[in-house]
Amino acid sequence: MGHGNNDFFAKMCREAMEDLASGRHGTWKEIETNTLLLACVGMVLNHLTHKITKPLWLFAGSVFAGVAGWLVSLVLG
Repeated sequence: MGHGNNDFFAKMCREAMEDLASGRHGTWKEIETNTLLLACVGMVLNHLTHKITKPLWLFAGSVFAGVAGWLVSLVLG
């Protein structure tokens, strides 16, 4: 159930960012406060997600390479 709520929030943030980027409602100073707030929260969450996941992928890749090398050394050893 929590995952569905996360998707809904992400969709709201994405729509707010698209609304802000479209320029239909003027500049960021003229857009509704709720839309601006959702767009900002979406951008921050997106930035933090990338900052956290990049090191995790590097760590996972390193562990996989180490395990693969160890298995190859056992087979060929």
